[in-house]
Amino acid sequence: MQTGVLNAIDDQGLRAYVVWVPILTSDSSPPDEATRALVPDARAMHYWDARRALPDLFAPLLQLPPGSPAWDVYLAYPPGVTWEQAPPAPSFWQHQLGDLASAPPLDGASFAAQARELLP
Repeated sequence: MQTGVLNAIDDQGLRAYVVWVPILTSDSSPPDEATRALVPDARAMHYWDARRALPDLFAPLLQLPPGSPAWDVYLAYPPGVTWEQAPPAPSFWQHQLGDLASAPPLDGASFAAQARELLP
């Protein structure tokens, strides 16, 4: 995302919210500085979801198979979208979850092209 999207879009209106979650056994603590440096852009904010709430919350919204958490997913929203009782559906999304038909696999160039269309 850093290279394909954030580096490709020079618009200060673009924001990235990077949520790190403990999915793998090695994910036992918040990301260290070196890990956060994978997305160093000043428009990116990093969060640690220690209870792994968001992957399970977003899985049904993204129509993932039962028991599959929403991780390694990349969601895009237009400016002004707010989260009320439940998370809003993204305008589009991509993933790195293997063979999944409900959204295309992550491709920085196509994600950036679609993200540009959401910006004013």
